[in-house]
Amino acid sequence: MYFDTYFTGIVDFPGNSIPLIGAFRLDLVALSVAIAIFGGWAGMMCLTRAEKLAAANDVGSGTLWKVAGALAFGGAIWGMHFIGMLAFSLPCGISYDFLTTSISIVPAILASLTALSVVSQQQYNLQLRLMIGAVLMGAGIGTMHYVGMAAMRMPAILFYDPRYVALSVIAAIVLSYISLAVVEYGQRQTSYRRFRQITAATTLGLAVASMHYIAMQAAIFYPIIEAGSQTGRLDDVILAIFVGLGTLVLAGGVATAAFAARLKESIRNLANEARQRSAAEREARADQARLQAIFDTTIEAIIVIDKLGVIRQWSKSGHRIFGYTAQEAVGQNIAMITNGISVAAHRNFIKRFEETREARVIGIGREVVGRHKDGTVIPLDLSVGETRIDDEVLYTGILRDISKRKEIERELRKATRIKEANEMKANFLAHMSHEMRTPLNAILGFSDIMRAQAFGPISKTYVGYSEDIFSSGNHLLSLVNGLLELSKVEQNIQDLELTDIILQTLISDAANMVQKHAEKKNLTVSVLVDSDLPETVNTDRGKLYQVLINLISNAVQYTPAQGRVTIRAWPGNRNVNIVIEDTGIGMTEEEIDLAVKPFGQVKNAFTSDLSGTGLGLPIVHAFVEQIRGELKITSRKGEGTKVKVIVPISLEKELIKEQTATG
Repeated sequence: MYFDTYFTGIVDFPGNSIPLIGAFRLDLVALSVAIAIFGGWAGMMCLTRAEKLAAANDVGSGTLWKVAGALAFGGAIWGMHFIGMLAFSLPCGISYDFLTTSISIVPAILASLTALSVVSQQQYNLQLRLMIGAVLMGAGIGTMHYVGMAAMRMPAILFYDPRYVALSVIAAIVLSYISLAVVEYGQRQTSYRRFRQITAATTLGLAVASMHYIAMQAAIFYPIIEAGSQTGRLDDVILAIFVGLGTLVLAGGVATAAFAARLKESIRNLANEARQRSAAEREARADQARLQAIFDTTIEAIIVIDKLGVIRQWSKSGHRIFGYTAQEAVGQNIAMITNGISVAAHRNFIKRFEETREARVIGIGREVVGRHKDGTVIPLDLSVGETRIDDEVLYTGILRDISKRKEIERELRKATRIKEANEMKANFLAHMSHEMRTPLNAILGFSDIMRAQAFGPISKTYVGYSEDIFSSGNHLLSLVNGLLELSKVEQNIQDLELTDIILQTLISDAANMVQKHAEKKNLTVSVLVDSDLPETVNTDRGKLYQVLINLISNAVQYTPAQGRVTIRAWPGNRNVNIVIEDTGIGMTEEEIDLAVKPFGQVKNAFTSDLSGTGLGLPIVHAFVEQIRGELKITSRKGEGTKVKVIVPISLEKELIKEQTATG
């Protein structure tokens, strides 16, 4: 049972004819195998290139490489077949049909192009692509072979053994699969790449050669008496020339497709390179713009010098700090902005660093003194870094004007000294108060007994002396107590004792304390409290009471006879307003400023006979601030004084608000 020549059916050849025995020339066989391997190499290289371009989204160049691969591999199949047929001979002789020989290359090229296109589709499963590609390649090899066999013209009938036909196709498919698998899996690894490429090309070439020579074993030739025309046939010599010319044409097609692919790929690479260069230039310009913005906007002066100390770059802050513009500074030596360091000294500093690499400023930073354009000395914080650009060494200095910091440090030192002085004063006063109060208490006690004549009458002269002693002692005791109170306030060592008080009662108590003194001077003391005044106020009772006593006492003391002192209180938004107003001697603005300072006393004809410590208003001012209040004094000379005290309704809430605000 055999296939007929055109595979149109299965026949039994009748008769007892003996089949013809063919022979092969081994040199042409070897040449045909070499051509198949070379075609496999070209096809696999084109496939690899096409897949790389497809991964880079260059579809056009990838397609051209597939066409080149199909032409190379399809042409190799065609050339290998007919060189293999030239290697084969029969006793009856063989010629070939020109048209069939020519068109037999078409299925090889189409099948190769389809197989390469399928295998390069990266979005599909690799095994599926390999199987379909192997079947298409095997089918293309087989179709080309059997079409080429149909081109044979000879005095014999050609039959095929089905077993060898199946084996030839299977061999072509299996070996094609192996070669494609070697290529595809080799793409994922970098080691032994060239070896895998050679293995894949050899395997694919062997697939073509194996299919051809196994299929030749399937061919059975039975002799017949030739009859018919010999026109349109090619003998061996003409076939060899035709195959050679066809191979050259195919090689030209492969070269043309490869050149076009290379050209398109080069154009794409040049376009990509141009885009990348343009993007890099834009990024470089953007980086330069960002660096320039930093260079121009930073508050520190940034100055770049070379190893000779010549200024190469000068930031805008350099102009602000030193007074020199960039045009004035660039090209000058850095010594022009230093204080007391010459050009030679600067060069020696840099030379010593380059020779010893011992950093005194570079890479460390330190405080230095600069010089403004107008000669003003500027304290600076300096940091210097070294930069090498090619063979040139540059030094970048960052200078911060620390004048304000130095001023703050001086203020802190001054405040520290003041604090230490206050502490010493407080300690001295605390010690002296104990030492002074003991004899003062004895003086006050005995003088009080003498002026009261408790142990019998004494002369009026001694009574007068005792009155002076008692009055002076009380004044001195008040001065000591005032100094101690003011010292505590200055050191802020007094704690607030918060409580809810009835403000109206507190005001009345304070007014009653000075009532006798007011009556002696025939003064009218009025207390006017608004009915809307809060029932209680949260504050430090002791401090607010001291404030009221001092202010009302001052009003009574400095108001002439027949005058008036008015105390008023009314609610505000979140506070209470208390006003003590008198018709006394009044003060000018300068005298008000003097009165609120420690020991400041207004002197005039009226006050010359009035005693005072000069500590009352300073203590009042300090206490009002402690209870988060506000003190306002308005006065007109000869008309009177009005003192307004504003205190919060709830000191506790104000303190909580402060703590929340400060975290």
